[in-house]
Amino acid sequence: MSYNLPPLPWLRAFEAAARLGNFTLAAEELALTPAAISHQVRSLEERLGYPLFLRRNRSLVLTRLGEAYLPALRSAFADLSLATTDVFGRGQQTSLRVRCLQTFAQSWLLPRLPRFRAAHPEVRLQLHTASWAGTVESEQLDLDILYGDGSWSGAEVEPLIPGQVLPLSPPALANEVSDLASLAKAPLIEITGVSESWSRFFQRQDWHAPLLPPAMVVDQSSVALELAAQGAGHALVFDAFAQRYLTEGRLRISIPATYQSDQGMYLMRAGGRQTSPDLEKFLVWLRTEAKRSD
Repeated sequence: MSYNLPPLPWLRAFEAAARLGNFTLAAEELALTPAAISHQVRSLEERLGYPLFLRRNRSLVLTRLGEAYLPALRSAFADLSLATTDVFGRGQQTSLRVRCLQTFAQSWLLPRLPRFRAAHPEVRLQLHTASWAGTVESEQLDLDILYGDGSWSGAEVEPLIPGQVLPLSPPALANEVSDLASLAKAPLIEITGVSESWSRFFQRQDWHAPLLPPAMVVDQSSVALELAAQGAGHALVFDAFAQRYLTEGRLRISIPATYQSDQGMYLMRAGGRQTSPDLEKFLVWLRTEAKRSD
């Protein structure tokens, strides 16, 4: 689709001149000369075929068509500015760009972030989660907080939180489960794409009797947690993902059969890149918080 638009510099010159009332102030704002602003506005008027200003000795007065054109132009600039910030952030105003899973952010990171802000109010943080996270290349990030086994090549990888796996029940169903036999017969919520499945959980407990098919299958831990909290069944989830639900009493540990997984949360940084002072502050804080939650 093609757009019938004048050149963007002409539009910027007109908007600035109309807002500030003369070419000199517009030139200062856009780092141009008054003659350049005047030339761009004149070019825009010639392109449109109508005058936008009545030129007075030391001021500019918008024509009727100029007044009609200006609000739409300002709205378009505002929308473009907002979209740029939403997708790419605020450029130099953002110190750190961090990406993590939405489940980890909601349950573990976000409840703790006020402590980091209180200790380091000078550090600006841009956090990428959920659907937007996949649109950001690793090279654009200062830090990735990942769940896995730590085997990522070409990067500096540091363990943050060991992978303790918990069988979880909503309070309404917790009394129905007292041992492996009763849990095996209960409605189970399975998460696809993770190594710690319910079948592996029971194998680790030396329980080899056939299991019923899962009551529900989902593709994210956050969905499994919310379904379990609403009473749809029992979920098998990494400890750090479940902390908010346990703290709020929305979920309980089904039976005392937790265990350490070979996966966990890791910090990943691009290899060979120098660590900035702000990133170092964030890393020290993350390590402290991880020890505190042990």
